Amino acid sequence: MLEEKLMNQAEAKPRWYKALFLSVIMPLIVVFAIYPVRNWFTTTDIVMLQLLWVTWVAVRSNRRLAILTTLVSVACTDWFFVAPNFTFHIENIEYLVTFMVMLIVGFVISQLAGELSTKVRDVQLHASNSRTLYELAKDLNSLDTLDEQKKYFVERISKHLNASCTFIPATSQGNSEFILLSEVNPSWGGFNFTKRLTQGQKSFADTAISLLYQVHEKTLLRQQSAAISVQAELERAKNALLRSLSHDLRTPLATIMGASSMLADDEITLSDIVIKEQASNIYEQSKILNEHFDKVMELSRVNKMGENLSWQTINLQALLSEAKARRQQQLTDFVINTNIDAQTTCEGDVALLEIALANMLENAWRYGDKKVSVEFTRSSNQQKICYQLILTNNVITKAQTSSNEGVGLGSIICDVVAKFHQGTFTLTINNETNMAYAKLIWEKSND
Repeated sequence: MLEEKLMNQAEAKPRWYKALFLSVIMPLIVVFAIYPVRNWFTTTDIVMLQLLWVTWVAVRSNRRLAILTTLVSVACTDWFFVAPNFTFHIENIEYLVTFMVMLIVGFVISQLAGELSTKVRDVQLHASNSRTLYELAKDLNSLDTLDEQKKYFVERISKHLNASCTFIPATSQGNSEFILLSEVNPSWGGFNFTKRLTQGQKSFADTAISLLYQVHEKTLLRQQSAAISVQAELERAKNALLRSLSHDLRTPLATIMGASSMLADDEITLSDIVIKEQASNIYEQSKILNEHFDKVMELSRVNKMGENLSWQTINLQALLSEAKARRQQQLTDFVINTNIDAQTTCEGDVALLEIALANMLENAWRYGDKKVSVEFTRSSNQQKICYQLILTNNVITKAQTSSNEGVGLGSIICDVVAKFHQGTFTLTINNETNMAYAKLIWEKSND
């Protein structure tokens, strides 16, 4: 926008009434102001006074108007103040020299003032372009997707150049000015301007588009790096899942196989008490297997729901109540102490967070003393809001900790939910105090 204004100032002619006022009417006003006291001044003094106005016009307007003002001022001085008055006839040769000097000085002032104005405009234009490019680079790097970057670029450049700009995909070209986003990759498309750009505008547009291309490449590299990190995280989660399933399913299956083989062996005579005991073992281990399969199905649902993550404002007390209701049979006599009041809220996918919290409560019930403390904290800065949910309980029955044994699908589900919310899940046990700390941390961009 500033560039267009500066170009208009540099190239456009003043309106005719403005030019008439500056170059004709004002020199006459100066003359009429001096004429009643003309006897107080010499011709040279009057010429100097006229040159003051010529200098002002040269500084405030363009050189052509200043030259015209100089000619009118010389003519007015000759007509009103040089004998014979009210004629352009010059009897004294020294007046001719004075007028020639006045003309030369006026032309030189006009030229110098014009060059100064041009340089000032160039400096202003350069500063405006530099500031726009700096802000453009900063704002583009804060955007995450290519479409957002292109949209912002079009809005900012259109406003700065005062020329409508649109992005055209592929290699199709517009009708006026078309600049490719990348000469190396024409398939990336380019930008079309609805009017012919000046040389300076085109240079600025080339530089800005080159900047956008660099931001695009940086964004693509960041996305590729994120994809690699996600893939590595998926591999880690898959290995943890397989390890957990391997251990958690092997133990009940071994028990079932041993008990059933004993019952099926005709060579072994079993009492009614032993038969009942082995049948009870098969039933209990079958329930454990069923719970494991329920967890696997729940993990599958979590992964499916995470593909369409929905951010909502959630009441923490309601979330805690719904999570407990999911494990109603297990958590009947389970005591939950919390510092969460009725007005406390957070943001996230309510279904996923409910599943994660239900698994955290189940783990606390399974390995604890049927009591748990729930704490919630919230912190924020200009970029993001961080939520932290902490469950603390006494450990009565310790889970297996060998790297070859299961880690529990409940913890894996919590970890997956946290990852979908750009967060983390940790479960730590203090062996000295026998306290377990389950922390679910997730973040949301502060936009």
